[in-house]
Amino acid sequence: MAELYRLLALFVLALGSVAVSVAEDGAKDAELRSLPCPDPQDISPCVCTVDLQHNMDIDCSQVESEDQLAQVFSSNIPFPTFQKLLIDRNKNLRVLRNGDLGPASFQIIEIVNGILEEVQDGALSHSYSTATRIDLQANHLSKFPFHEIPSFTSLSSLWLSLNSFSEFPIITSDSLTDIQLNTNFISEIPLTGFQGVKNVKTIGVSVNGITTIAPGTFTDLPHFDTLFLFSNGLSEIPAGAIAFSGKGVIYLHNNNISKIAVGAITGLGNGEIYLYGNSLTVLDEEVFGAFLSAGATLNIDDNPLGCGCEIAWLITNSAYMSLISPGASCYDGEMLMNLDPTIYEDFC
Repeated sequence: MAELYRLLALFVLALGSVAVSVAEDGAKDAELRSLPCPDPQDISPCVCTVDLQHNMDIDCSQVESEDQLAQVFSSNIPFPTFQKLLIDRNKNLRVLRNGDLGPASFQIIEIVNGILEEVQDGALSHSYSTATRIDLQANHLSKFPFHEIPSFTSLSSLWLSLNSFSEFPIITSDSLTDIQLNTNFISEIPLTGFQGVKNVKTIGVSVNGITTIAPGTFTDLPHFDTLFLFSNGLSEIPAGAIAFSGKGVIYLHNNNISKIAVGAITGLGNGEIYLYGNSLTVLDEEVFGAFLSAGATLNIDDNPLGCGCEIAWLITNSAYMSLISPGASCYDGEMLMNLDPTIYEDFC
């Protein structure tokens, strides 16, 4: 009987050892891999993380070449549907080649602050139906497959600022709402430049070399509400150039604007217009009175404004003055808010 108990005890100990071994192996595997992420060793130097909703992000900021990136995405990736691809501050990738991302698809593609010069045709094709944002800002891009944009059926944001595009791209999309092309080398926007993106809300083309805007350039866009056009070379805004959808915000500061035509900007409503750092000498009542009567706020700081009778319509209207930036001044530095309206009432 004693021998039987000894054998039973040994059996129980053996079972315990097996259970501990299995638990240890499981813990070790958990350290190596968080499902649904791939095995970390298969995708190194990329790193996959997953949230509580099983959304996977993959960070490939440390890849050393295009070939290594292709090797990562040709490895064993059981679940190739990612939420986000991040490649930040990488100084090795110059071309995103067709096939480098294997079968993987992404909702957010963020390759920023690097030296990327080209995105080849088809390089992002597996994300046609999934991508909602493509962010390739602060690179050296001059080549991008814009003709593929209509295939990105869920894409709402295309951010290509701080790159090397010299010609305005033809963009067609039923889904895009936000297009950012700031700080490139674009000198001209064709009249039909934005007519293929009827659902766009926000457009950024600041810090380029744009000197003129043709009438109709930013019109017939039923959802349009925000325009970044600052720090270009504009001297005037012609009639019929910009039409918002009922309330707008427009950034025109740091140009050389001396004239805004009647009807140049419509649909602004009680929005905002930034015109500081320009060359305005006269505030035409027919133009600026229309903005202010609709309730729009107007920033006209740092303009060489004449402050004679031509500005009486503004100084004598306290409601209008409440919508003017407090730093607005005459060409001689006297603040508009300090001008005495009774003088204008008596002499103008």
